[in-house]
Amino acid sequence: MMTEQEPGGLVVATHDELAAGLAMERGMISRAMPHLVAARLVTVVRRGRFQLHPMIAAFNDPREQQRAVKTLPRDMRLDVGDFEDEYEYRFQLHLDEKARKAEAKAKGNVTPLTKTTRLKRVH
Repeated sequence: MMTEQEPGGLVVATHDELAAGLAMERGMISRAMPHLVAARLVTVVRRGRFQLHPMIAAFNDPREQQRAVKTLPRDMRLDVGDFEDEYEYRFQLHLDEKARKAEAKAKGNVTPLTKTTRLKRVH
């Protein structure tokens, strides 16, 4: 991801493309991504788009990086607090959510993304 990033840290690549670039299987990328997210090194923007943390991203000018880092909320800085504790906490949240979804799916309790709303006719 570091070699594929645009200035500012945006990476436009699918898991398949990342895997091919690293000579790995796609599944290994998929299993590694939650760890990178929990470590706050990567944010998933949407499918095929990832944002590297400003403290590790490449910028055209060091001042651009300094500005990006200054705008970060304190809890998103990598040099504040205990990095390992934060990682473990965030990764456990990921595992808990994954387990909750698997349990709901097993029970058939999959909630719809949106509820249908009935509109009243205006006279």
